[in-house]
Amino acid sequence: MAHLIIVGVTTVIFGVASLFLISRARNRLSEGSIRRYMDNFAICLAFIVIFSVWQTARSILGISIDVEGLATYPEYIFIVFAYMAFIVASFRVMKISQEFGFKEDGRKIQQIIREKPKARKSK
Repeated sequence: MAHLIIVGVTTVIFGVASLFLISRARNRLSEGSIRRYMDNFAICLAFIVIFSVWQTARSILGISIDVEGLATYPEYIFIVFAYMAFIVASFRVMKISQEFGFKEDGRKIQQIIREKPKARKSK
């Protein structure tokens, strides 16, 4: 039981530290898609940290929860919201990749690089 509490408290500490670092990083970014992505990522992490706090509090207080117990619902709610926030964050990453993606430009550059040695050989 004590080892679960230690792991839980450590997890919460790392989660809060991560939220703090995300907040600092976000404040350094200008408005735009990357900053919005950081917002979504922070929301995901916040739900996971809340879940960890809930689990740790249950371990410290020694609350045993049955599958049908009413106290299990907050756990499911925190995780469902975290997954929903991850979906939104993933969508934002897709939008960022479209905004900043250089796939087509990369193909053109690669084609030019392939053609250069041929042009040198013909001289």
